[in-house]
Amino acid sequence: MNMPEMPPASLLAALGAYDLLPAIVFLPTRKRCDESAAEASLGRRGGEEGRRESRRALMREFAEAHPEVKKHRHWDVTLRGGVAAHHAGHLPAWKLLIEKLMSAGLLDAIFATATVAAGVDFPARTVVVTNVDARTGRGWRNLSASEFQQMTGRAGRRGRDRVGFVVAAPGMHQEPQKLATLLQSPPDPLESQFRATYTTLLNLLDAYGDFEHVREIASRSFAHRETLDRVVRLERERDEAERRIASKLEDAGCDLPPGVARGLERLASARDRLLTGAPHTRFEAATARRARAVGRGGRAHQRSDGRAFGRHARASRRRRRRARRGVERK
Repeated sequence: MNMPEMPPASLLAALGAYDLLPAIVFLPTRKRCDESAAEASLGRRGGEEGRRESRRALMREFAEAHPEVKKHRHWDVTLRGGVAAHHAGHLPAWKLLIEKLMSAGLLDAIFATATVAAGVDFPARTVVVTNVDARTGRGWRNLSASEFQQMTGRAGRRGRDRVGFVVAAPGMHQEPQKLATLLQSPPDPLESQFRATYTTLLNLLDAYGDFEHVREIASRSFAHRETLDRVVRLERERDEAERRIASKLEDAGCDLPPGVARGLERLASARDRLLTGAPHTRFEAATARRARAVGRGGRAHQRSDGRAFGRHARASRRRRRRARRGVERK
């Protein structure tokens, strides 16, 4: 779809004509969210006086506990236009105020980035998707199936709407076919982000005192459940390998246990690696010694190089002096 982007005020007017407000309009960048909220507010100055006064009262009450929101540049945009921008670039107190206004039904639309879909529950009748790309610190990328399903899952207010609506707004980078594919795609597999670092273990030990409690906490983590099947599979493969080793030893008439056989195999592998990497000529031995010297710290090597350069320079100066003396004698 190669069509010009719809102005925010016109978009909200069209949604209002079909009774599709309130709405969450997902935009790719924070700057575009702020600009769209300001543009939409200019075209919605009329509005309902009763809802405006309700917004004013709630915002003033909230500002008494959080005075920093009074100087926010979007205070008048939100108060008069009934729209707001919501993204990670705003103050935490301001984002909390927008969430309260939306939950109270005092806003007609918010313009937000895709991160809102993962962490905030805004009651909205409609979700508007403007493109299928997401902005990251390394450039642009396509939305994943899980991200898109989280975004569209915000459509529909619990207890008020029987169905929610998803609108693909026209734009230069809009691709309805890809949106349809994402809707029908299975969700991406969940991957645990838990990493058991030294700091994590020390903090858990400091909080709980012994390894038993730490092990119990780790066993309840999603990372443990995620890897449990793999652990069981690896243990099954290990047991099968043990049986094969024992069978081979029995066929060979060797009464060694499998553990001793594994130790001998590791020793033989280490010996092969050492012999493979050992130098076979004087040149290879000298190269290996120089590499070890550099590995222990290149400072000594650099000093030797410096001394050699100094000797060469002094010899050159002596040759030049002898040459000048010969010329003078002649």
